[in-house]
Amino acid sequence: MKLCDLHYHLNIYRKTNGELKSTLHSHKMSIKRANLRYLASTEHVYKNPLESYLYLEELGADLPLTVIPGVEWISRENVEIIFLFDGEASLCSALRTLKPFSHSVWSAAKLAEDLGAVLSVPHPFTPGVTGAANCLGLDAFERLLDMVDYVEIHNGLAKQFKEFLFYDRFGSLFPRHSLKVSQTDQLPSVYRRSDIGWAIGSDAHFPGEIYFAGHHEAMTGSDWFGALKKRLHFQKVDLTLQKPELCRWRRSLASLRTVMNEALIKKKIRLFGFKEV
Repeated sequence: MKLCDLHYHLNIYRKTNGELKSTLHSHKMSIKRANLRYLASTEHVYKNPLESYLYLEELGADLPLTVIPGVEWISRENVEIIFLFDGEASLCSALRTLKPFSHSVWSAAKLAEDLGAVLSVPHPFTPGVTGAANCLGLDAFERLLDMVDYVEIHNGLAKQFKEFLFYDRFGSLFPRHSLKVSQTDQLPSVYRRSDIGWAIGSDAHFPGEIYFAGHHEAMTGSDWFGALKKRLHFQKVDLTLQKPELCRWRRSLASLRTVMNEALIKKKIRLFGFKEV
């Protein structure tokens, strides 16, 4: 079975050499255990996505793994959109245009057409602040679906939220938040339109967070980009062999630190503009 993860973060931005070596090894072991055949490198646009893609290519060189070049871009409206490309050169060229907060989300389809990209809406109901349904409202979100190739129907971020400290005790006290977690784990069927693809992504930021992957029989051979352009309906495959690198409380703190760091980076970009890495 050829398993595919269309949303993955290497999360190595500004790591020291010692941290980097250890992190890359752990990511490699996690990817190998998951038996992935296709993995989309979708680092945030403000965290050097080209570096992440090149490192993923390097660590997967001796694995039966195809790394899909991509980026998780953020629009002026604070909506995150994933762009996927057919190769390194296309990613490099696109990053000259896809600066954070540089365009409206309503320009994404034209940008994707010009850049030759496949467009995917990740975690529209995420408990965070960057989901399309949260930022735009339901009517505008449905209009956005008219413009894209994929919508993410399962996102591993939900499991990470459920593993946060005390979520099992106090999650029920925050029904709106819990509903968003549920909708991120499994997109409501009303938004699973037949005319666009269904993406499945772990949204992993740390090794061991690939809890499931997607499968479609068309994803085989070298023409994987041609297959993606057909707007495939990926089916979820649960993985049971993953072992998170850190214990629960350390994962919670590490995830919280990452979220706060990303929020700080975005705030700096808003205030002072985006500086190339």
